[in-house]
Amino acid sequence: MRNQRALALFMLFSTGLMTGTFAWANDNAQLKNVKSQISSQQQDVAQQKKQLSQLQQQLANDEKAISQQARKLNETQHQLKTNERELAELDKEHDILNQEAQQQKALLAEQVRASYQNGRHDYLKLLLNGQDSTEIDRLLHYYAHLNQVRANALQELASTMERLAANRRQAEQSRNQLNSLLAQQEKEQEKLKAQQSKRSATAKQLNATLDKSNQRLASLKQSADKLEQQIKAAIAKAAREQAARERAEREARERAERLAKERAAEEARARNAGREPSRPSEVLRRKPVVAKTNGNFGGLSKGTLPWPLKGELVHRFGGARTSQLAWKGLLIGAPSGREVSAIANGQVVYADWLSGFGMVLVIDHGKGYMSLYGHNQSLLCNPGDKISAGQAIALSGASGGQNKSGLYFEIRYQGTAIDPLPWLRKG
Repeated sequence: MRNQRALALFMLFSTGLMTGTFAWANDNAQLKNVKSQISSQQQDVAQQKKQLSQLQQQLANDEKAISQQARKLNETQHQLKTNERELAELDKEHDILNQEAQQQKALLAEQVRASYQNGRHDYLKLLLNGQDSTEIDRLLHYYAHLNQVRANALQELASTMERLAANRRQAEQSRNQLNSLLAQQEKEQEKLKAQQSKRSATAKQLNATLDKSNQRLASLKQSADKLEQQIKAAIAKAAREQAARERAEREARERAERLAKERAAEEARARNAGREPSRPSEVLRRKPVVAKTNGNFGGLSKGTLPWPLKGELVHRFGGARTSQLAWKGLLIGAPSGREVSAIANGQVVYADWLSGFGMVLVIDHGKGYMSLYGHNQSLLCNPGDKISAGQAIALSGASGGQNKSGLYFEIRYQGTAIDPLPWLRKG
C-alpha cells in the first residue's frame, strides 16, 4: 500500500515536472520570437532612418542645384532686360541721328544750289570788266563764307554719319548679345526643368517614406531644432561682431582723447615757453572712425514694414501646424520664381539649405531683430552681404520637400519668433 502511494506521488511529480518543462520551453520560444521581432523592427527603423537620411541628402543636393540654376537664370533675365533697354536707347538714338543726317543733307543740297547759281559769275570776268573793287571784295568775301559754311556742313554730316555707323555697330553687337542671352536662357530653363523634375520625384519619395514610417512629426521637430541651433549660432556671431565694433569704437574714442590731451599739453608747454604752438598734425585732426550698425529695423514702428512677397496668406503665426506644433511664422503662397524682398536694411548671416525649410536666408537687422525667409527656390545673396530694404534677396519656391510653392517668413527678436503681421503694412 505504501509502495503504491509512493509510486502515485512519483508519477504525479514527474507529470508536473514534465508539464513545467514544456511550459518553460514554450515561454522561452515565445521570448525568443519576441526578441527576434524586436530586433527585426529595430533593423527596419534603422533602415528607415538611413533611407530618410539618404533621401534628405538627395533632396538637399537637388534643391541646391535648382537654386544655383534659378539664380543663374534670374541673372540672365536681368541682363536681358538691361540689354533690351540699351537696345531701345540705341534705336531711339539711331532715329534721331538719321533725322539729323537727313536735315544736314537737305541743307547741304540747298547750299550747293545757291553756290552753283552764284558761281556762274566768273571771278576773272569781273576783273576784266572793270568791276568795282569794293564789289569784288564783297563777292569774294561772300564766296569764302559760303565755302566755309558748306565745309562746316560737310564736316557735321560726316560726323553724324560716323556716329550713325557707330550706333549701327553697337546696336548690331547688342542684338547679337541679346540673341545669345536668349539662347542661353532657353538652355538654362531646360536644365532647370530637368532638375525640378528630379527634385519632385525625390520629394515625393521622401514624403511617402515619412508617412509610412510615421516620422513626419519627429522630422518637423528635428528641423525646428536645427533651425533654432542656426539662429542661436547667428545671434552669437552677431553678438561677437557687435562686441568687436564696440571695442573698436571705444579704442577710437580713447585714442582721440589721448591725442587731444597730448595736444593740449603741447600747447600749454608752447605758451609757457613763449612760442607759437605747432599746428595739429593730420593724425590729430582725423576724426575717430565709428562703426555703422547693420540696419535700422529696431527703429521702425509697427505696421510700416513692406511684405517680403505678394501672395495668399496660407498660414498665420500661432496657428496649429500639427497636434503638437504651431506655426512660428507666416506661410505666403505664390508661384515659384517670384522675387522675395528684404523687409529692412541688414546683413545676411545665414544662406544655405536646411532640412524642413529648404533654401533659407536669415538677415540680421541689428538691435536684436532678425528676419527669416524659407522654402525659397533660390537665394540671390551670400552670407556677409549688406542688404537694403526692398532689395531682391531670393526667389520663392517649394524647397524643403514642400508640395506647394511660396515663402515661409519669420521675424525674431533676441532669438524668439514673434508675430510678423503687426509689423507689416496693412493691405
